[in-house]
Amino acid sequence: AEPSRAEPSRAEPSRAEPSRAEPSRAVISVPVGPGSQQWVTLAAQRTLLAVARTVTSTGRVLDAVQLLRDDPRVQVVFAVNDTSPFSDGVPEMLRRAGARVVPWRQLPGLRFDAALTASENTELGTVDAPVLVLQHGVGFHKDLPNSRGDGRRLSGTVRPADRHGRRVLIAVTHPQQTAQLAEHDPAAAADTVLIADPMLERIRTSRLLRHRYRSALGLGDRRLIVVTSTWGRQSLIGRWPELPARLLAEVDADTARVATVLHPNVTAGHGALQLRLWLAAARDAGLLMVPPDAGWQAMLAAADVVVGDHSSMSLLAAGADVPLLLAPLAGEVVPGTPMTVLSRSAERLDVRRPLAPQVDAAVAGHTAGRYAAAVDASFAGPPAARPLRAVLYELLDLAEPDGAAPLVGWAPPVPEKVDVCSFLLRTRLLGDRVEVSRFPAAVRRYATKPAEGWSDHLVAGDDEWDLRLLQSAEILTRSAVTGRAEAAQWASACLDRFPGSALACAKTPEGAVGAVRGGTRVEILGEGDVVSLAAVLHTLARDRSLTDGDRLLCTARGEARVAVRSLPGF
Repeated sequence: AEPSRAEPSRAEPSRAEPSRAEPSRAVISVPVGPGSQQWVTLAAQRTLLAVARTVTSTGRVLDAVQLLRDDPRVQVVFAVNDTSPFSDGVPEMLRRAGARVVPWRQLPGLRFDAALTASENTELGTVDAPVLVLQHGVGFHKDLPNSRGDGRRLSGTVRPADRHGRRVLIAVTHPQQTAQLAEHDPAAAADTVLIADPMLERIRTSRLLRHRYRSALGLGDRRLIVVTSTWGRQSLIGRWPELPARLLAEVDADTARVATVLHPNVTAGHGALQLRLWLAAARDAGLLMVPPDAGWQAMLAAADVVVGDHSSMSLLAAGADVPLLLAPLAGEVVPGTPMTVLSRSAERLDVRRPLAPQVDAAVAGHTAGRYAAAVDASFAGPPAARPLRAVLYELLDLAEPDGAAPLVGWAPPVPEKVDVCSFLLRTRLLGDRVEVSRFPAAVRRYATKPAEGWSDHLVAGDDEWDLRLLQSAEILTRSAVTGRAEAAQWASACLDRFPGSALACAKTPEGAVGAVRGGTRVEILGEGDVVSLAAVLHTLARDRSLTDGDRLLCTARGEARVAVRSLPGF
């Protein structure tokens, strides 16, 4: 095979500042660098330099290089341009991927066959190769602070200095994006290439795997509400950081789960610890926090509804025809872009009103193709739009392999989550019918006022670590299944240990055994988890209706007949 053309440059090397993210050694020898040909295992014909800058752009590049699978003619090496304020996490991301990284200081001495980046801010002065710049989002709809100068700039635009002296192609996903660039920089518009957005295609197709994603998340038949946000003070999470907690406090835990997909710049800028501190109540309430470097695509594919802002994730969700509840547009949104079109067709979030009814309305009112105007203005299809693989191989000056490009679904998301042990129970007694809803206790300060006829009760599990919850709970439960005698003994001891509680209830194979303060011991027979069964006993006890007989337990999961029996022998 023809040897790789990644070799020492014949030009005088320019001085490059050492990258903060690279190791102390100045150069690497394999698979590129001085004398590399004596050390390589495969002598690839072409070498692609993939430039990583932020977690967001690195993820896009890692996805894109998968289009070069099974081709020994091409080798891929990475370099980290870490001058972004949001470069934190990039080296770790590349290490997990197993990428070979060339120190940035070594680039002036190397020539590559092509370079690929998904950040328009990449400093290309030391890159000796034709470059393809992918979008790390969708379109050019944000006016952002200039990370390499003063003032603000249109997101997605490559600076003239970075295009000087080399061929730079700017990938767009719609002809209107080229027209938009022409208003800002006619020379840049002349170098655009129209591609079919590979991210949208994969998300759409991955909707076929929703059942697998939902199973991995343990959703059952519950609705998945995904809160997405861009970064910055005008973002959804920047304006309303309490929104995830409010959602968790309003939607019945038996009917829905809430997840967050936040722009990686939020974590890179503030740190994962700070984010956990800001969202502590929501995390304790069972929030599914998707990590910044993996899982957000599969989460969009699994979503039943997206609560979002002007981030590209909202446009991708719309492109996948997922119901949207969209925040009012921020001032940084460029007028006349597809994002403004989307805001007119999606349900509008109003944080001054209860959130749960708005989520219900977004789902119930959704119709297929509702966002077609915004989607059609953001994404072009074939034959006008070319596949990304074809563009990559053309840039590498290689024949594209036969057959279709691979289309692979993402692995199931693995979000951070905390098991919920305590709940705010909302109950109502109608004859022999006990209706029960539950909401995580950690976000009870955001709970709405119960409607007439309903009452609230705090229940804490015996695996709860929050001492204030344990001390203030009316009901204490044990979910581990034990025999009747052991359950009764545990319940009595629990009432002695926590004098503020009114009922302790432990699960048994047949149902549960409860001890009511004052000496009453009772058994409830039937299907249901210990929290629901305890809710029946506590509601009856408060209503002074704790007598033997059958009752109907009604939760969001359905109805079940249960039988209450006194236990005089315990």
